[in-house]
Amino acid sequence: MLNLFIDTSSKYLTLILEQDDKLIDHLHIVGERKHTEQTIPAINSLLAKHHYKLKNVNNFYLTKGPGSYTGVRVGVTIAKTIKIINPLVKVYLITSLLYQAGRIDAVSLLNAKGGKFYFAVISKGNEVIPSQVLDEPTILGIAKQYPDFPILKDQLDDPQFDYLNNYFNLKNKFELIKDINEIKPLYLKKSVG
Repeated sequence: MLNLFIDTSSKYLTLILEQDDKLIDHLHIVGERKHTEQTIPAINSLLAKHHYKLKNVNNFYLTKGPGSYTGVRVGVTIAKTIKIINPLVKVYLITSLLYQAGRIDAVSLLNAKGGKFYFAVISKGNEVIPSQVLDEPTILGIAKQYPDFPILKDQLDDPQFDYLNNYFNLKNKFELIKDINEIKPLYLKKSVG
């Protein structure tokens, strides 16, 4: 099975192409505010480099957010559109906070702007406290209950983030979405309009 991972929830566009857990290729580039324009050409280029097309991809794995309001929609919209065209394609989703933490025990944070953070407590690849938006004092209070858990803050925006390791280590934690109407971004904060 040919699998494509897409993460557009942060300033990076991350693509991982693999088959049966064997890495074929990957891309991790700054795409901040350009995910809409860059993602499809980047996917097509990555696939073409290995003589594949979108129609060859059997499974899509993606982060559903929280994160960049526009960014989280890009990957989800691509996968949903392809699923409409080809109902046999499988789509798997994971939260960006879980993806950031991987399999370690951690307090996972992403900047939600305005003094708020997307927050979750992760233990061994599971959300112990689910994704939500909180202010820093509240987060620090909760974090005291988990003194051995490091605080991971905006790791998805760090060029040294080990995206390959986290993807492969969490692959069995992605949720298979069977109903096309359930393929949607995770919005925790209302957009500013």
